[in-house]
Amino acid sequence: MNRREALRQGGRLATAAALWAGLPARTWAALAAVPGWSDAEEQLLTLLGDTILPATPGSPGAGSVGIGRFVLMMTAECHGPDVAVAVRQLVRDVEADCQAAHGRGFSALNPAEREAILVARERKAAEQAKGGRFDPFRHVKGLVLLGYFTSEPGATQALRYDPVPGTYRGSVTLGENERSWAL
Repeated sequence: MNRREALRQGGRLATAAALWAGLPARTWAALAAVPGWSDAEEQLLTLLGDTILPATPGSPGAGSVGIGRFVLMMTAECHGPDVAVAVRQLVRDVEADCQAAHGRGFSALNPAEREAILVARERKAAEQAKGGRFDPFRHVKGLVLLGYFTSEPGATQALRYDPVPGTYRGSVTLGENERSWAL
């Protein structure tokens, strides 16, 4: 990672933290709706996020924190208009893939079918990454991870959370079923 990318990632994290601190309901759905995006597009992105990070017995899924609104807000506020166009095209492409493969939309698919659609999309993203081109699926996936793990449920239930950290230990060995620490 070069310095420019580190600064970009730090800026995204700072933006997410600043927004999160101001939310009364502690979910991304409490953010104002992003102009220019439909509820259907936001709901599809929420379902994408919930498929990428589903609920487990110990933590809720990404959909429970309103991840679609976070993805749209970060795309609109932190990226250029070309990225928003690519994300909108991704939404249309995912729906088209679902219609072609199953004859129904993404929201009507069962979790295994949704996962299969996203695995195929991930393979396409890997091919585009080899060519050095921007891929909107990887963009959305990165924002889903950022948004979920900076949300209260993600930081306190999916990760271990220590509100008053002790001494710094840069390398901590985790057991087989131990969760990573929240920052």
